[in-house]
Amino acid sequence: MNTLQIYIISWVGVHEKAVEIADALSVFRANTCIVYSDPDPDFSPQTDTRLIKCSNALFWADKFKTCITHCSTDVMLLIHADCQCDNWPDLVRRCVLANAAEAPIGVWAPLIRGTYFEIERTTISTIPNSPLRLVAQTDGLVFSLKRPIIERMKQARYDNNLYGWGIDWMFIAYAFQSNLLVAVDTMVHVTHPVGAGYRTQEAYAQMQTFLGQLSVHEWLQFKVLEQYVNRPL
Repeated sequence: MNTLQIYIISWVGVHEKAVEIADALSVFRANTCIVYSDPDPDFSPQTDTRLIKCSNALFWADKFKTCITHCSTDVMLLIHADCQCDNWPDLVRRCVLANAAEAPIGVWAPLIRGTYFEIERTTISTIPNSPLRLVAQTDGLVFSLKRPIIERMKQARYDNNLYGWGIDWMFIAYAFQSNLLVAVDTMVHVTHPVGAGYRTQEAYAQMQTFLGQLSVHEWLQFKVLEQYVNRPL
């Protein structure tokens, strides 16, 4: 059976939501951690859930790096606290089931609304008699990674990628070139608020530099997948 670690990503303005998600996942308390930052150096979320504090000067890439550094389980499930789900425990259970299935799933995600990478844009194929769809992108909002992908992501350098754009492209490209599936479970719905609270042009430029670390095969996978999701619908 695959072991699972859950990380909830929190920052100023969403700490209460992070604690609410953690409370909803109380049955998984031993396997759950809130990774957070805050401009108040003395602030700490009021919760029984394990906490890891990150620098408030850094953003998503630093928190992701913190998660993969601490994770020692077979599967890592990551949840951004600004996401909403009507049944977080069911999401975790379905994540566990998918990762325990015979199909070689490397990246799993729920169906997320409020993202450019909507399911209508990303679906490559359906799986007969299954709610899973094979996709070209999941977006880095709520997702799980298997151990081989976690190990690959530990090799990446995050220092010049403040906002973390391209992290999802890297782990998806690696999954495909490693014959691992990237799947979305259409039975689990998550909503994410549209928009970003930072300069997207800077984030995009940092992504281009970050993706320069891809191997030749990963780069080819990335370019094919990028063209697919950006095709006219």
